[in-house]
Amino acid sequence: MRFGRNWFVASILTIAPVVALVVLGILVLAFRRETVDTTLGILILSFCTALSVGAITLLRWYKRASDLSQLQLDFLSKVSHEFKTPLTSIRLFTETLAGDAERPLTDEQRQHCLRMLQGETGRLDTMIGRLLDFGRMEAGRMSYDRQPETVQSVVDAALQAFEPIRIRDGVQLDTTLPPDLPRVLADHTMLSQAILNLLQNAAKYGGDDRAVRLDCSADHGMVRMAVLDTGPGIPRWERGRIFERFYRLDDRLSRRQEGSGLGLAIVRHVAQAHGGRVTVRDREGGGSEFAILVPACL
Repeated sequence: MRFGRNWFVASILTIAPVVALVVLGILVLAFRRETVDTTLGILILSFCTALSVGAITLLRWYKRASDLSQLQLDFLSKVSHEFKTPLTSIRLFTETLAGDAERPLTDEQRQHCLRMLQGETGRLDTMIGRLLDFGRMEAGRMSYDRQPETVQSVVDAALQAFEPIRIRDGVQLDTTLPPDLPRVLADHTMLSQAILNLLQNAAKYGGDDRAVRLDCSADHGMVRMAVLDTGPGIPRWERGRIFERFYRLDDRLSRRQEGSGLGLAIVRHVAQAHGGRVTVRDREGGGSEFAILVPACL
């Protein structure tokens, strides 16, 4: 709809000078020279202004259409790439379970295949859920059930979901959670998911030490939930883009890691929906610190 309006405005601004020249021809025939000269000057200025505005509008419309087209291509490319891995695994484990009649699987092998199938289907379900949530967020149709919640309960939910990843990847996790933190008005599920996204990012891109820390604190009416890693850090010129949809830091390297490029974009959406914000900064000694700040309950 927006593109249609822009196209209509640009068309009007381009056609208007033609109409103005027709009017000028009529005035030349009907009035004396002084009036014609004045009118001619006005029409020339109007002509130039209308053409400039029309051209700028058309260029902006074209850029938006081009950006949307590129975004759709990026979406298809990244989603196809991310879906391919679990789908391939599911196919291979299904074929293994079907097996060879001459060499049947042992019970242990069958149970292993079933566990892997369960893990891959769960991973696929999580990816689809993340895409659907982000689509609702972008369209402004995401609903948040905000209730007074303790920071402890929100963080515990994120840590519980992160535990399998921590064990699998050998992540050393330290948590600082003062008992006297004020409550927050939050959608428990979405805020814990945002914290989980930061923990997952820290585990994936946090360097070889695999050391992650979660620090929670309160200051000036805000509750701060910060995730710190020991990775290479975020270049200053990249910080304005890392929260964009589908953007991944140094995409050539990030291809080796799972992810759709939506995690940080979802974190920003969730923080803003709670009346807060998300920040990123370098740590002293190396690494990055991502923090979600949300208002404390009064």
